Amino acid sequence: MPARPRRRTSRLLLAAAAAILAATSLAGEPPPDVQGPAAPPRLADAADRAAFRAWFLALADAQFYRPTPDVTDCSSLVRHAVREALRPHTPDWWRRLGVDGLPSYPDVRHPPPSSGPGWPLFRTSPATRGEFADARTLIRFNASPVSRQVGGIRPGDLLYYRQQGGADHLMVYVGRSVFDAAASDWVVYHTGPDGSREGEARKVRLADLRRHPVPRWRPLEGNPAFAGVFRLSYL
Repeated sequence: MPARPRRRTSRLLLAAAAAILAATSLAGEPPPDVQGPAAPPRLADAADRAAFRAWFLALADAQFYRPTPDVTDCSSLVRHAVREALRPHTPDWWRRLGVDGLPSYPDVRHPPPSSGPGWPLFRTSPATRGEFADARTLIRFNASPVSRQVGGIRPGDLLYYRQQGGADHLMVYVGRSVFDAAASDWVVYHTGPDGSREGEARKVRLADLRRHPVPRWRPLEGNPAFAGVFRLSYL
């Protein structure tokens, strides 16, 4: 993991599907899953995507300030922020996960439905969804490529690294942080376990990451370990 810089998918069918989504959304009912189980998970409309983005960013960022036991590596940080962003943010939720300085945003109105005791928020294969997805699965089935360059990166996008002989790695681009106004290009990630160490959440500026002393961690097009910028299908 990087050395510590700072601690933390016939036009008619498509048109019909869009009409169904619009009609059900206007009626205030949860939209049907017209994409089917093989499609990456998506949200109903721009309002839900905006609400999801706000919560996702703040919750990923918050791991740097108050870690939670379910976040033990880079992919669990992403899963945590997705899952908690989609929940109803009730008083009980605030008691469990509230962080000093964490803003309140509108809830996602039409989150994906639960399945029995589980909540399959992630596509895990061409035909299945589940609760767990590692870094490679998140990128392969739950995100789309944006660019090999970071110039067009948006808050909520993922920086994806392929590691020779090791686990792939994800970082979350936060941009402006609700916790730290000192910069507008913050990146948050989790190191994951390393031998006897459990790992930790870290936070670094993108500008500093581009100059990282270890070249394989630089988010540059010329770095073969850097696979590029990816955007979650929820966004």
